[in-house]
Amino acid sequence: MERVNHFIPEGVEDIHCNVYEIKENTITNIKSIFKSFGYRQILTPTFEYYDLFSEIEGTIHKDEMFKFIDGNGKILVLRPDVTTPIARMVATNYKSCTGYLKFSYATNIFRIHDEQNGKKREFTQAGIEYLGNDQPDSDAEVVALAIKSLINCGLQDFQIDLGQARYFKGLIKESGIAEKIQGQIRSFIEEKNFAALQTILGELNIDEFFKNALLEIPYLYGRPEETIKEAEKFVCNEEMKTSLNNLKDVYSILKDYGYEKYLSIDFGMIHHIDYYTGVIFKGYVNHYGRTVLSGGRYDHLTKQYGCYMPATGFGLNIDALLEVFGMYKMNKDFACSTDYLILYEKDNRKNGLQIAEQLREKGFIVESDLCEKNIKNHIINANDRNIKEIVQICGENLKRIDLRNNKVYKNTVSQFFKGLKNLEIFASIH
Repeated sequence: MERVNHFIPEGVEDIHCNVYEIKENTITNIKSIFKSFGYRQILTPTFEYYDLFSEIEGTIHKDEMFKFIDGNGKILVLRPDVTTPIARMVATNYKSCTGYLKFSYATNIFRIHDEQNGKKREFTQAGIEYLGNDQPDSDAEVVALAIKSLINCGLQDFQIDLGQARYFKGLIKESGIAEKIQGQIRSFIEEKNFAALQTILGELNIDEFFKNALLEIPYLYGRPEETIKEAEKFVCNEEMKTSLNNLKDVYSILKDYGYEKYLSIDFGMIHHIDYYTGVIFKGYVNHYGRTVLSGGRYDHLTKQYGCYMPATGFGLNIDALLEVFGMYKMNKDFACSTDYLILYEKDNRKNGLQIAEQLREKGFIVESDLCEKNIKNHIINANDRNIKEIVQICGENLKRIDLRNNKVYKNTVSQFFKGLKNLEIFASIH
């Protein structure tokens, strides 16, 4: 048995039927929300050219990509991200579009992660991309959809942290700090490593105003109105002023959605700062240590493929969501089930198969099988498969074994179907 475990590579897993059903239902639920807002589902290739991603700053690091060589010697990568391929698709196929575009997706992502940090190397992500609209309303809609997705999955104890990429960009640009140092400062702020941040800033020959501002950024976190008010103290150029006004607008619109209670502000959220150009956000569930969703505005991405189009979007980690379900014991009693098992002999096979199909057309989940001798093994298997009722064809009559209460009934076929009107569908396929 130990040898068998080695057949599965690190960072991937088998998904068994009950969990898979929960996962599929979750994806279907989220996709229906996206669709209700007018987002149209698309799918990009499972693998793309490595060059598509290698030149994009601030996104997926090259060491996190699964790379391989095709027959022509070209370097390909398994899909490490969905936003970049969508930007490529838009720049290639929608150059003449003068309006906005709304796309949604639910697909698998592949990244090389250190197994010790608990992240999977293959995971499912669902998300949206809203292109061609640079107004605060589009940013707010994307954040609102992220919140609604979590609510519709049954979660309430979560928080969305909002940030603004241009606020930090404006400050660091005004400070005159060399680019090679900026990366370190960003990392220390993102990690809230106050000691290291203080040390590196102490070594720089810059105005005390900027040292104090950069030291304060990790603390600019909390309730929106109060945090934005504190951030106004460090505004020193038009870019920072514009970014704060934009964040205020987005927050105000989200209050109109009725989602104020889920929101906080974090100006220290500056990861991938080169990639994002406006409002950014991350979603956290209480007591779960990692983000379940993230997104933001990235207006310059399509331009790198020859067609400028402002854009915003987010991605939701479905596998992380399932871990949250497990942590909170949501769906713990769920099990795949079958409504009816139709058993027939060779002589009445046609009748049995017709009855099974009639039941399926009514929305029931139905299995059928040949039963020439003892029914005992079918009963044992039915219990293992969580089958609610066995229907045995006995000439013109039916023998029904209700496995929920261990009762046996006899009916004609017409009586059986007439009685279905009063029965509950236990595991409808619709």
